[in-house]
Amino acid sequence: MFAGRNNDNGFWPCTGLQSKPLVIPELKAHNQFAVDSLQGSVPSSPSDETGDYPPTALDMDTREIIDTFLIIFTGLPHSKSGRKQVLSTMRRVVDNLAVKHELAYKGMIARLNLEQKGEDVSFIKQVATELFSDGTTNWGRIASLLTFGAMLCKYQNDRGHSKYVRLVGEEISSYLLTEQRDWILRNKAWDGFVEFFHVPDTEAAVRNTLLTIGGVATLSAALAYWIR
Repeated sequence: MFAGRNNDNGFWPCTGLQSKPLVIPELKAHNQFAVDSLQGSVPSSPSDETGDYPPTALDMDTREIIDTFLIIFTGLPHSKSGRKQVLSTMRRVVDNLAVKHELAYKGMIARLNLEQKGEDVSFIKQVATELFSDGTTNWGRIASLLTFGAMLCKYQNDRGHSKYVRLVGEEISSYLLTEQRDWILRNKAWDGFVEFFHVPDTEAAVRNTLLTIGGVATLSAALAYWIR
């Protein structure tokens, strides 16, 4: 755990990387769920139930969705076409984060010294563990973790390390399926992800800009904690 959690405006200071705190906002959908007291949960999923999503399907779906998404994001050829709505939503949300905070993500990645790590991606689990270490889970933080992984894959693939994509996908999937499994099931799994980030129409998307609540900054702080 690291000191100096969040401040009054909901942002998380990134200490240990540079003298000036690195503050990055997290996306939160401005829709019917945005004001829900669960702060990133799908409200119709009770805390003691798993809803209609079969628990046995979660493992296969999660690994396939994340693997396919990272392949698509990095521009690698693929033949899978399942869960199109999940993939298109994930691409929209991650693209938004990646574009708005490209310099911040690239700065994080530069500090990892990836050349010295080779194919070792165990640091992703360590960063993810710190990201959620305050006990708060929401779709915004999961989207932040996915964006971090996508940017890592893009960075390595651009340098000829396409194998890295599947390694990152497996690491993120394994973390979510172990440490965040119950929360994901309670919140309708990847159907809940689509519901939470649903945009009714283009006009609404422009009018109701996605809000910032501080989760990507939490990722940055988690990374700072791990590499200090």
